Amino acid sequence: MNLIIARPCSNSCPYCFETGERRGGQNDFITMANVQILAEWARKTHLDYLSILGGEPFLHPELTSILSTFRRISPSTGFRILTGGVFKSRLLDDLSPDSAGLIFNINEPRDYVNPKHFSKVINNVETAIRRGFRVILGFNVWRTDFDPTFMPRLAHSLARTNFRWTVANPQKYTQSKVLSPGQYQTVAERCIQMLETSTSLGIEALLDCPLPLCFFNDEQLAWVKQYHEGTASRLGVCDPIIDVTPELEALRCFALSKVGRVKVTDFSSEQEIRDWFLQRVDYQLLGNGCFERCADCHHFKTGRCYGGCLAWHKAEADLTAEPPGIELAIKMQDAMDKEQPAAALEFYDAAGFWAKAAASTYIAATAAAKLEKWELVFRYSAIVQDTSSNPELKRLALELLRDVPLNTRVQIETAIEKKHPFVGIPDAN
Repeated sequence: MNLIIARPCSNSCPYCFETGERRGGQNDFITMANVQILAEWARKTHLDYLSILGGEPFLHPELTSILSTFRRISPSTGFRILTGGVFKSRLLDDLSPDSAGLIFNINEPRDYVNPKHFSKVINNVETAIRRGFRVILGFNVWRTDFDPTFMPRLAHSLARTNFRWTVANPQKYTQSKVLSPGQYQTVAERCIQMLETSTSLGIEALLDCPLPLCFFNDEQLAWVKQYHEGTASRLGVCDPIIDVTPELEALRCFALSKVGRVKVTDFSSEQEIRDWFLQRVDYQLLGNGCFERCADCHHFKTGRCYGGCLAWHKAEADLTAEPPGIELAIKMQDAMDKEQPAAALEFYDAAGFWAKAAASTYIAATAAAKLEKWELVFRYSAIVQDTSSNPELKRLALELLRDVPLNTRVQIETAIEKKHPFVGIPDAN
């Protein structure tokens, strides 16, 4: 979970992902009253970690008080501060290295409007390291001609063992100066050069915001898997991040800040907020991916890949509509009530991966039982047992499993004999 404590910023990143949050009628800074409320919520919900960000968090006049309030009320919550690095070095004097780690988002020198800002950022990084802070460097790829040696060499010169990187994402419904999915193939080669330089310098590149699995071609991906597991493991699925505004409203992430928001204190845990966004935002936007070919992609159809940042997806999210999983379950149950189990199974088979939640899978098992399709009863009931967190649903699924004849065996599908080729971005030529 990330907490936005300041909306103003001292930086001028061309690709800024937070501009959609800067509009009239909003507070520039979080109040100490809201800090107190969130700290108490963090304690009650056993929040493990909270990232402090902005804007520029060092612009908040009560940054140290914010951290001390959290340490006093929710001492088990860990902290890190995400900064653009353009702040007065003396502000580090008020912080203890034990209070929070620091992540510096650093741009190439040419991308700073004020030429002096790059030097200020590097000076603050060096100062933080010398004072014992745990410092991580971050880098956003937002142009096709970025210098692939810049961040690896900078990280090496500052004695870092790794750095975070990603391709900057857009903001849905807001014009953004970032790379489009159509440019991924071009920029992927430079990203590989960046990772190769990192390898030669003994530095691990850690991917922040996930990219689609097809961002790299098969040869590139095989190499990345061997040398940069911290990048390879982050390709594919992008779970909700949860950015919290100064008003204590939770956003799915900055990229989808205009899609919807909820009040943090209306939920009993961070995971409950994540689940809310998964059901009402992610699973609706996952009706398609960034590319037309996502519809036929094995990884997209089986939930292994989101098909790129959700902000690029053409689908819309209606927060008043039933989540796809619930909508499917209602449709299937209606068929069951009409004594049409075959229709219920057809609805289930035709549904997308993200709609097949535990409830609809259980209904599919009951429909299969009505039709005495015991292999399907076994399969669907077992899936509910493995995936559901609902004790009652697990109990009901177990009862169905016990009804399956002992001589039932799940047939091995012939589809496993087929080879699945690597799904890469087609050559533009």
